[in-house]
Amino acid sequence: MLGIVLQRLALQLMLDIVLFPVWWYTEGLRKVLLGLLHKLQDANVSLAPGLWLKNIFTPMYGQRDIQGRIMSFFMRTVNVIGRSVALLVWLCLLLCFLAAWLLIPVCIVYMMIRTYTLQ
Repeated sequence: MLGIVLQRLALQLMLDIVLFPVWWYTEGLRKVLLGLLHKLQDANVSLAPGLWLKNIFTPMYGQRDIQGRIMSFFMRTVNVIGRSVALLVWLCLLLCFLAAWLLIPVCIVYMMIRTYTLQ
């Protein structure tokens, strides 16, 4: 009985090792992409540059005179630009994470091959 269990465990371990790259680039990649998309959506909700752009001509603090409107317009313009840049930086970081996810197995295989060929 113990021999059958050990045999099944060894077989399962070998299958997991062989099928790991397939999972990494299919189901694992899908999960990572969905996670990154949710992170980007959360950042968009948090920063909300579209909401600031929508209200760009609304006077701040209810000041309806020309100075208040000009000040509100420029402050909101700076806010929209800053929030958009922050969202773009976050998108670049998420894309770097995705690139790292795709390259990690390739780098590991490269290092293994290089280590064994140099010895």
